[in-house]
Amino acid sequence: MHLNESPFEPSKLVSTYVSKYVSALNLYHVDELEREFLKKLSNYVKLPEEYVGVFPSSSEALTSIIRLCKSRGLRLSSVWPSFHGFIEFAQMEGTSVDLINLIPEFFELDLAKIAREGSSSKALYLSNPNNPTSNMLFQDLETLEFLINRFGLVIVDEAYFEFSRFTVADKVKNYDNLIVVRTFSKAFSLAGARVGYAVANPELLEELKRCTALFSTSITSLAAALGALEDLKYMEEVVSKTIELREELRKSLEEIGLSTLDSRTNFLFIKLPTSGRSVAKYLAERGIKVRSYEDEIIRNYIRVSISSRENNLSFLRALHEYLKR
Repeated sequence: MHLNESPFEPSKLVSTYVSKYVSALNLYHVDELEREFLKKLSNYVKLPEEYVGVFPSSSEALTSIIRLCKSRGLRLSSVWPSFHGFIEFAQMEGTSVDLINLIPEFFELDLAKIAREGSSSKALYLSNPNNPTSNMLFQDLETLEFLINRFGLVIVDEAYFEFSRFTVADKVKNYDNLIVVRTFSKAFSLAGARVGYAVANPELLEELKRCTALFSTSITSLAAALGALEDLKYMEEVVSKTIELREELRKSLEEIGLSTLDSRTNFLFIKLPTSGRSVAKYLAERGIKVRSYEDEIIRNYIRVSISSRENNLSFLRALHEYLKR
C-alpha cells in the first residue's frame, strides 16, 4: 500500500491487444500500432496528435523534461511536500530542485512566495493533485495564468487526473511554456507496462522528444495502453470503485479519531498523533507497507494507497492496534 498502484487488474482488452502484437517483438516499432495508439490517445486527450508525445512512463517524461530544462539553462523549482521522484530524477541528471514550502496543515500554494521565486530563467514543477498530500493545489485557470506568467516553463503532473477530473491540458494551445504529464499507471491499472505521455505545444514537444531515446516504449506496452484506451468504461469503473474504497477507509479512519486531507487521488494522506516512521515500521512488521517521511513538515503523516477492501481492513486493524498501545 505504498506505491499508489491500482488494486484492480487491467481491462481484458489489454491482454487481447498484447497477444495481437507479441509476435512483432522482433521489431523496434510497428507503424500500424503507433498510429492507432496515437489516434486513440489524441481523442482521449481531446487535442490534435501533434500535441501529444508518448514516453516509457511518466517518470521518463519527467526525466526528459529535466534534460530539456538543463539544455535551456532553466533552474528547477517545485513546492514541498511534493512528488519525491522529481527531486530524485533531477539528482540523477546532475542538478537540484529549489523547494518552496506549501502552507502547512492544508498544504496550499503560497502564491506570494511563488511570485518572489518566479523567474523566466526557472521551471516550476507541480503535481496536481499533489503527491503525497492527495489534495488539489489549484483548480482554476487564473492560478495557472499566474504561474505561466512568472516562470520560463511550467510542468503540471496530472498522474491522478482521472480521479480529480481537473486538467489544464487543453491550455497548451494557448501557452508555449506549459507541459502536462500523465500516466497509464493509476486509473488504467498499467503500472507494470510503464507508459506515460506529455502534452505540449508541438514545437516544445518536438524539443522534448529529442531528450529521450528512440523506440524506448516497447511494442507490448503500447499494445497494452491501446487496449486500455479501447475500454474506457472499464477505466471509469476502476476509478469509481477505487473512490468508493477510499471513502470507506477515510470514514473508518475518522471513526478512530484520525484525519485525512480531501483526497482527489487513489491514496490517503493521514495525520497521526505520533511519528509516521514508527507507525510505518510497526505496519511493515505485519506485512503492510506504507509511505512515511523524515521531513519535519510531514513527519507525522503516512501516505496509504487504496487497496482491496480486505487489505484496507487489515491496514486499519493494524493501525488501530498501534494507536491503542
